Amino acid sequence: MSDIAAELVAPWGPPPPVAKAAWLRGRLIDAILGGRLPPGTALPGARDLAQAVGLARGTTDAVYAQLQDEGFIRSAPRRRPVVSGGPGAGAPALAPPSSAAPPPSPGVPDPALFPHRAWAAATREALARLSERDLGYPDPAGHPRLRAALADWLARTRGVSAEPDQIHVTGGVSHAMWMLTTVLDVATWAVERPCSPGTMHHLVRRPVEVVEIPIDADGLDPALLDGSGAGGAGVGAVMITPSHQYPTGVQLSASRRRSLVDGCRVAGRWLVEDDYDSHLAAPGVVPAAVQALAPDLVVFTGSLSKLLAPGLRLGWIVAPPTVADRLREQREDSDLGVSVVLQLTVAALIESGGLDRHLRRARRVYDERRSLLTARLAPRYELGGAPVGVHAFAPTVDAAALVGELLSSGVPAAPVDDAGHPGAVISVAAVR
Repeated sequence: MSDIAAELVAPWGPPPPVAKAAWLRGRLIDAILGGRLPPGTALPGARDLAQAVGLARGTTDAVYAQLQDEGFIRSAPRRRPVVSGGPGAGAPALAPPSSAAPPPSPGVPDPALFPHRAWAAATREALARLSERDLGYPDPAGHPRLRAALADWLARTRGVSAEPDQIHVTGGVSHAMWMLTTVLDVATWAVERPCSPGTMHHLVRRPVEVVEIPIDADGLDPALLDGSGAGGAGVGAVMITPSHQYPTGVQLSASRRRSLVDGCRVAGRWLVEDDYDSHLAAPGVVPAAVQALAPDLVVFTGSLSKLLAPGLRLGWIVAPPTVADRLREQREDSDLGVSVVLQLTVAALIESGGLDRHLRRARRVYDERRSLLTARLAPRYELGGAPVGVHAFAPTVDAAALVGELLSSGVPAAPVDDAGHPGAVISVAAVR
């Protein structure tokens, strides 16, 4: 055994009882890539290397042949193999992993309220009932069990009228918006002003024109959609947050709900309803979904982002049958659906009553925190809008000062830059 071979194999230790060739190949590649064997280095002969590591000569011959085929070494008759190359001297170093997750915002629930025990129980139940068919490619529209659970739950809690086949499971409302801007096939969308920055961000990145319709204390005025000073002419879809508008918290009045539905029907417009965080309202505080007035006209969206956690990335679209069919077709051409295990876990959570119990607890906590926030801001500021969900709105012309004060105390807040509704949107969930 040569000194060269002994020095090379010294750090390796003994070979394993099986897969010896793979082990030797791995050790040599590690030495080449790690710089112990730089380009131009002559390797031990096959006989010397075999003796040094305690392997058969045929094994080392086979490993050298494979490394030559892979470009790590080059060989010539009656000469020792030579390392042909490693990582280039100018190869860029890999950047350390980073996170592009957005910072805390006023619209995020308190993660400490997440129902870990109920979720774990639902996950166990979902896995116990997991069938062989469930482990194949999923139904692009969503697992039938979850769609049935959602149809029943949304009817019971929000008055939504839908069969399971009208429900499409998504990766959240932002995913739903991405799909609907394609499936509804309209060139111009109307949104409330002011509205969620996320909504505007998703729409302006799509090939559609966006028209902003000002809101007032009764929500969006349907008369403005007819082009009376707001550019509403030509609108093909209207997106609303009727139960708890972001950021102002106003609710769409009953008369405007009816008027908006009737006007969209006459004009041939789709009405897209973002249900947002209405499930966090006490009974009677939030009216039923607008979808209940016109299931054939309204496309209803919702998610678990405000109810449980945005990291779950699960939401739903309730759509008229023709739209539901197009959503399924689009999904078949894109990502093929949401994780089946996640869907079945959510189905089990709904069926067991665990989601309802969590929401009752979250309502109580957020109601207490809203009262605490009200007392903390008084008498300088008052909260406006419906007392619902994870955020509140404080009208003020000095939003910057209020936001700075809240941020310094650890409460996420953001100014609302709208001449008609100056103020600050404030996290209720983060108040302590």
